[in-house]
Amino acid sequence: MNETFRERYQKMSWQQQLGNTSSTLARISNNATTSEHDETVALSLREAAYLIELSAPYVPSDFLLELAAMQRELLSWQQVWPIEATRSLLALHTRNQSNRLLQMAGFYGFGEEQNH
Repeated sequence: MNETFRERYQKMSWQQQLGNTSSTLARISNNATTSEHDETVALSLREAAYLIELSAPYVPSDFLLELAAMQRELLSWQQVWPIEATRSLLALHTRNQSNRLLQMAGFYGFGEEQNH
């Protein structure tokens, strides 16, 4: 990622940052099931991990452990990708992570009120 992107990203609210990271995870989920998108998936896994790193200083502290775990998982997937037998698992997992980030950011709460 270039410096201009990084500066622009860091000016966003933490909710917008998580929303953007959620979009990257959704892109992974959409592309993981097709081998022709393997390079895009690998790059997006690394991108999502980097976006979490950029977001960390700005998100509420009670989300940091969960974000760190997400980041470690994404980097682990990126190191071993592609694994043919796990395509649907990665698609499901990243969709769930995407939804969780939207919930953290308060974009929807599955019936819960977000107080951060």
